[in-house]
Amino acid sequence: MDKKPSEVITEFLNYLEAAKNEYEEAYASAGAEDRKAQTFLHDLEFAPNKGERNKVATRFQKSRQARRKAKDRAQLYEYINNFYTDKQNQHFLKSLRRLQNEQITREKYLFGNREFKNRVE
Repeated sequence: MDKKPSEVITEFLNYLEAAKNEYEEAYASAGAEDRKAQTFLHDLEFAPNKGERNKVATRFQKSRQARRKAKDRAQLYEYINNFYTDKQNQHFLKSLRRLQNEQITREKYLFGNREFKNRVE
């Protein structure tokens, strides 16, 4: 036995939580890059010369590339996040956490220090 059943359940629950956090961070990051777009457009509009416009355009391009990476990361975890946050699945997740706790208790008993106490002398 490589892993105890409780460890597998724990890893799955931790993965769902981590995926939810990753989705939220990526979504927020993509939104932040989106909000920069208008600023870059104004900077391009009011740039005094070609060199300044080129610098702004390069920053704008890098911002759009960062936005694309963040958006792709968000899409990668979108379905997992939707599953984890769906109200219908909350009962299942609570049952899984309860199973995890019961399994940990059982494993402590089975793999812990067990001793037999005579009931009759």
